[in-house]
Amino acid sequence: MMPPQLHKSPVTHFLERRVFPVLLPGLEALLTEARKHGCLERERTAFNPCDFLTEWLYNQNPRRREQVPVNFHDIPFVKDWIKTNPRPPVPLFLLLSEDQAALLIQAFWRGYKIRSRPDVQELRQWQKELRENRDIAKTVAQFWAQRESRVGSAMTNLPGSPQPGDSDVTIHVVSPTPQSTVVHTPTPQMTPDGIEWLTPSLRGAEKMASSTVTDFLAVSMHGEKSLTAPPFN
Repeated sequence: MMPPQLHKSPVTHFLERRVFPVLLPGLEALLTEARKHGCLERERTAFNPCDFLTEWLYNQNPRRREQVPVNFHDIPFVKDWIKTNPRPPVPLFLLLSEDQAALLIQAFWRGYKIRSRPDVQELRQWQKELRENRDIAKTVAQFWAQRESRVGSAMTNLPGSPQPGDSDVTIHVVSPTPQSTVVHTPTPQMTPDGIEWLTPSLRGAEKMASSTVTDFLAVSMHGEKSLTAPPFN
């Protein structure tokens, strides 16, 4: 039994008539773009051949001949796929050009050579010690000030502590009761001369203070005169 001819297969006929006329120009454009990005010279590049071929085939679709070309990330089915399957970011070394990468490498190497010098090492060590020991007293004072402020704020936040700004003073007036009212009555007292005088009550103390003292002095002086007077003949 003879095997069937390949050119008579419907699959081969479909590929030759439908797929290859569109795919082969896309592969040719893909090789040209890969050469521009240096894919034939480097092992890894930022160029993604699948993305480029997807964009090229979408824009070269015969049904979209009169439409504006669309970027890869603006294709509808690509947007939906990236939303559900986000891609990791491209590494920085793949995004830099040769000139940019050379500048970064040279700058790092120059800095390393300068930092490795003995005089620069001594200067860096001195700067490190200066930063560690600068204003140690001020640092300690600031530390304790912060601690005291925290303790003060904690005390003011207590439920029974007076709050700043509460200047209202409440005065309770208690009416007099028989137990709290004291009645002062005059009590008789004897003077050294045998004269009886009354002690004023608290209500009239302020009014009678001066007159009482004056009367007492007058009586005392009169008694002294009577005691020292000569006897009658």
